[in-house]
Amino acid sequence: MKVLHLNTQFAAMGGVEAVLRFQHESDHLHGMDSRFVSMWEPAHPGFPHARFLGYERSTSIREARRRMAAAWPGFHPDISLHHTVWGQPYLLDLDPAPRRVLMLHSDVPGLENLAARRLASMHGAIGVSDVLVQRARTAAPHWPNDRFLRIDYPVHPPAWLQPGALPRPATELVLGFAGRLESAQKRVERFIDLSRRLSQAQLPWRMEFVGDGSLRPQLEAALPDRQRHRFHGRLGGDDYWRVVASWDAIVFTSDFEGTPISLIEAITAGVVPFHPAVGCGGDAYARHIDPDLVYPAADIEGLADRIGAFAKWSPGRREQARSRARDLASRHDPRRYLQRIAGFLGHIAQAPSPHAAPVTRRWFFPMDRLRFGDFERIAQWTARLRRR
Repeated sequence: MKVLHLNTQFAAMGGVEAVLRFQHESDHLHGMDSRFVSMWEPAHPGFPHARFLGYERSTSIREARRRMAAAWPGFHPDISLHHTVWGQPYLLDLDPAPRRVLMLHSDVPGLENLAARRLASMHGAIGVSDVLVQRARTAAPHWPNDRFLRIDYPVHPPAWLQPGALPRPATELVLGFAGRLESAQKRVERFIDLSRRLSQAQLPWRMEFVGDGSLRPQLEAALPDRQRHRFHGRLGGDDYWRVVASWDAIVFTSDFEGTPISLIEAITAGVVPFHPAVGCGGDAYARHIDPDLVYPAADIEGLADRIGAFAKWSPGRREQARSRARDLASRHDPRRYLQRIAGFLGHIAQAPSPHAAPVTRRWFFPMDRLRFGDFERIAQWTARLRRR
């Protein structure tokens, strides 16, 4: 089965990108001959089955379409898997696959309306949490049940990892964050307020950051105490797992999420998650482990209070939470992920399908000369007009 994967990024740091790279390496083991398209990245060496289109805000629709059409001219997929809700209005008619599946990785703002529009031209949907599958069901209520798949992300812990076996400081609570150091979605600037509130609580703690991003300089300047705040930068392999496994808890301050892969990796190591109540797979996992690990969205004071209470948990309660975390993590076997993806895509490619809206070319002169930045400005103007 020939599969075309489409996403905004592929080589960048992030959970979805890590899954795509895993599929780049392993799809062939499960009967998938796959190719990948990354829209908003420049070329990266070392990925022979990936094409990088290098879109920027200054890229015109005409040029974007030319690059997409030239990405895999000799590849004729049986099915395409769209890992993003971005791009279909500009590019969908260039997708050569006769069947298309939309995979929902994150509960982005406005997803209800976006999903309804995107699924009109799709033949199946995959969600990485119950919430996201329900979003798809609501957007395509006429579809039969076999057009939806709830999937668990793959996680690849090292063979040496034995959760709970690594020594932990007895007098210091170690909190961690792993991911993009950005304001958009992740809202990592909230760690500045969290640090201030934890300092007022006078409990022994340390905060560690794994990852990189545009807000890293701001965070490092605002959190100068290197005994309390450690910035590891990007880590991979054993270095990554050793740092994560040394934490007591991983902390999320996001505005929205799906089921964060960094959360799944952390609970695989027996680390418990603090997650905002944003109605996604992440807070569902945290709630299952212990209800007190979920805090009101954007409420950093409430988060600090819960961390302070966590520091006083009894050894029995903490071990029970870590045991539940490990049980949840056992669902994320990489082989099972690929088997289920391959089985679902094969089913959608071959089975009678619900009607999908015909895809026609929409972009002609002079509209195709507009740039992505132009559309961004038009959207901003429209939003301001609506608020008046």
